[in-house]
Amino acid sequence: MSTVVSSTQKGNLLEIGISGRFDFSILQDFRNAYTLDITQPIEKIIIDLTRSEHMDSSGMGLLLTLKKELKMDSGCIELQNCRPHIRDALLAARLDHFFKVD
Repeated sequence: MSTVVSSTQKGNLLEIGISGRFDFSILQDFRNAYTLDITQPIEKIIIDLTRSEHMDSSGMGLLLTLKKELKMDSGCIELQNCRPHIRDALLAARLDHFFKVD
């Protein structure tokens, strides 16, 4: 399965969906999702991982880069619909201190 990154802005909410592998191979597509075609300031980001099958440490690094580049507070970025093994990896890496993990 190929990886697809999609994004939709609804007011000051940005929703990003990742299907497939969340790793370094999606760097440019992921960055484009939160930098291109943004029409209003972003106050909250939801990253939907429903269709994400795998996340490695480089995927976690992409999340931290997003937070740093947009200078957002911890509660402003939510990782939703994580598969159990992805959620466990995020918690083991203590990323729940930087993001709301669902």
